[in-house]
Amino acid sequence: MSNSEVIILLLIYSGMLIFFLVPSAKRESKKVHKEQSTFPFVFKDNLAKMVFQKKAALALALFGVALFSIQSVFAGAEWHYNAHSGNPSISYKSSALFTMGGMIIYTAILLLILGYVRTIKSIKNAKQQSGAVTE
Repeated sequence: MSNSEVIILLLIYSGMLIFFLVPSAKRESKKVHKEQSTFPFVFKDNLAKMVFQKKAALALALFGVALFSIQSVFAGAEWHYNAHSGNPSISYKSSALFTMGGMIIYTAILLLILGYVRTIKSIKNAKQQSGAVTE
């Protein structure tokens, strides 16, 4: 695959993962973190809200399908080469593991970035609402 194909696939994967992990505006609770508004507390709370919702099961299914697809593509390429080349056997297992490891790291970083952005927005909204109450 060329670089542009990989970038397009990552953009599609990222968009679908963001859609599945970000709660909808209707279900978004307007709870303001007044009692504990420290960054780590709000960050953990936002990550928990993203991960423990119904749509997150679809994100997990997407993640599983992506990992299975990566493994299947490398296994198929390995089988095809070994069956038809006449050269000594090769193995793509390490390449498949590195690619799947990269996908896992990419997904974890994307999840942490989503949690960070939601936390910044939550803290900003809490400060605006507490400022509006004191005025």
